[in-house]
Amino acid sequence: MSKTQGKHKLARRIFVLITLFSGSIIGAHAQQFSLYNSRTLFDSFENPSQRAYQVDTSRRVAFNFFIPTISFNTTFSGPAESAFKTLIYDGLFNGRNLILGQNKKNILTLNSNNYIAMLRLLKSVKKYQEIGLSWQVRSDTRAEVSNEIFAVFDDYRIFDSSSIDGLFNINAYNQSYHQFSLTYRQNPTKRLAIGTKLSLLSGISYTNLKVSKSDIVLDEAADIIGISLAGRLRSSFKFDNFKTEMINPNFKNPGISVTASASYKLRDGWFLMGNLKDLGFIKWDKNSYQYDFNTDKIIIENASNESADERLADSIDNNISKLSENKSYLSALNGKVEILINKNFGNYRPNLILSKSIYFKGGDIALVNNFQIKQYVFTGSTNYNTNGFLQLGGQFMIKKPNIEFYVGSDHLSKTVEIFKNLNSSKTSYSGGYTGASFYMGFAVKFGKVLEHQANATQIPGFTKDPNGGFIKKLIKRKD
Repeated sequence: MSKTQGKHKLARRIFVLITLFSGSIIGAHAQQFSLYNSRTLFDSFENPSQRAYQVDTSRRVAFNFFIPTISFNTTFSGPAESAFKTLIYDGLFNGRNLILGQNKKNILTLNSNNYIAMLRLLKSVKKYQEIGLSWQVRSDTRAEVSNEIFAVFDDYRIFDSSSIDGLFNINAYNQSYHQFSLTYRQNPTKRLAIGTKLSLLSGISYTNLKVSKSDIVLDEAADIIGISLAGRLRSSFKFDNFKTEMINPNFKNPGISVTASASYKLRDGWFLMGNLKDLGFIKWDKNSYQYDFNTDKIIIENASNESADERLADSIDNNISKLSENKSYLSALNGKVEILINKNFGNYRPNLILSKSIYFKGGDIALVNNFQIKQYVFTGSTNYNTNGFLQLGGQFMIKKPNIEFYVGSDHLSKTVEIFKNLNSSKTSYSGGYTGASFYMGFAVKFGKVLEHQANATQIPGFTKDPNGGFIKKLIKRKD
């Protein structure tokens, strides 16, 4: 193997190692804004003040029969977008045109929100009281990656065989957990609705990496490479010891969260809704790991040798692992504050949604356009994300009083583009961010129809039964 091949492979291994530490590939909470104000079962759990029933029409119990409501959403945005596209389509980086030395950041997100079970009951027509139980599996991932990391992944020689500071500085986290929730909503007045969602959490995995100081030395003439890293890594598990049973709910890493929601319908038809969503934390148990690391300078001689990347990766791992400390700590959920504004115009039902993360970076401004034709709803959405990109989404829904089915994507055009390019021998790269998204759900209502007393088709005491009913028994003569 030549020196160039060896060091190129080594740079790739360093990048993969840093990515693994960030947790950005092990996670997969997505925002299905197209389902907001849809009065679906999903909507009633995500926005607890929302109704899931049409009184006098809907049956009393709603359930998804353990058919999961699945969602997946991932994006990559930043100045290295073209280099990222060559990676996913061609398996190669082309980072020669990246701007270096200005600390330009790229944002990678990978999130999902999956409802395994949803059960909801229309408790009473009076005040439209509804109560529900749900089980979710959620994950949030976000990583900030510098242009320089992509550049060294492409070709280490771009740095002129010198010493570079801050090359591997990174800030990333991943958190996955089960969420078991109880929801309740009611209408205190005809126009005002309130709801809450109380949740018990069971943590699956947690990784939080911040590299605050890094340095790399590339000396092609001396066939030497050196690297140093300083920062903090917190993880609920060791990367070479992830066990599948960790996915099962066990409450070794317990947590709680609360969502508060309210909505109000104005006299002129405007509808307003606000949420404080997923305010809570998880307490990771005392067997979790914390690494406050400073590797100093790790020197690998004979860097062009085939084993150089393995030797460097092992050295980094050993230097960080020996500093590990078993420690319990708290992690916050990705809580959000949200506002929805709506007014219906016949079959056209638009929603304007503002959403902002409370503890983390990021927010959305979304316009959701619903067109309903009988039981069919066609949705087109635009969403500006504060990471600097515009999403175009689409959704199809069948919505009846007692059955619902929907399928959609928050990045419809980008998702279609990815599948076309992956199945094409000639790839053409479009401009803008890279993204993929998919979600799908189903629910059925069963049981008796709960009706207003004035509209009731049956009156207690006057219905027929095998024994003749209450009135007949009352007036029946004794033998």
